[in-house]
Amino acid sequence: MRIYMGGTTRPKLRKARQLAPSHCFGVTWTPSDRRLNEIPFFVDNGAFTSSFDPDEWVDLLDKLEDYNYGPDFVVLPDEYNDAKGTMARHREWASEVLDRGLPPAAVIQPGMPVGTQVRLADKIGADFVFVGGATRWKRACGRDIVEEAHARDLAVHIGRPDGEDGLPWTYKIGADSADTSTIDQNGYWHYLERLEKVTQDHSKGDGPIKDTRQSQLVTDGSGCNGRDVSTDTDYGGDR
Repeated sequence: MRIYMGGTTRPKLRKARQLAPSHCFGVTWTPSDRRLNEIPFFVDNGAFTSSFDPDEWVDLLDKLEDYNYGPDFVVLPDEYNDAKGTMARHREWASEVLDRGLPPAAVIQPGMPVGTQVRLADKIGADFVFVGGATRWKRACGRDIVEEAHARDLAVHIGRPDGEDGLPWTYKIGADSADTSTIDQNGYWHYLERLEKVTQDHSKGDGPIKDTRQSQLVTDGSGCNGRDVSTDTDYGGDR
């Protein structure tokens, strides 16, 4: 599973890799925060914090052409906790991502059947689905979303799985990736220690979680090692 960390530094990414070596790490980009070049990243849109600025978002998409490689996915503009509003925004903005040849992630929110939302995500050409919404809803619907999406060969990203058991839960349901800023900002490094323990315990017991789309990211040259943040020492500073 890949874990994207927001607002982080290379030394902290090295620490994360040391605490959870069974998993991959990347970073979260937003129009206002584009740090750590040449490390796998995805592009968020700011809608979760009500800071979505269409001009800044489109400007960032244009600037991606200047980098050596692109994002793992770009989260389409959405409406938090509002599936219908999210679908309306997707219809308005999906072409900005697709026309640039970037991989879009459609956002799944409360308010419509998850199967319907996954089908619509597939229809608009998304390669990923991003599970948004309140934590309780994610926990209730996450496994169903993973099954629906993987049946259509779509990868699943869980947005901000909260709590000490959030990342272990994400791993157990077979999701492909998740993002967090809590670990870095609050120093909750034990979250990663717990994830690693759950991962090791599961591999010794029932066997590994079934293959997910993230395994492709590791082997196709665009995976964990855009640069290996656990061993590389040539970082040019902390950011």
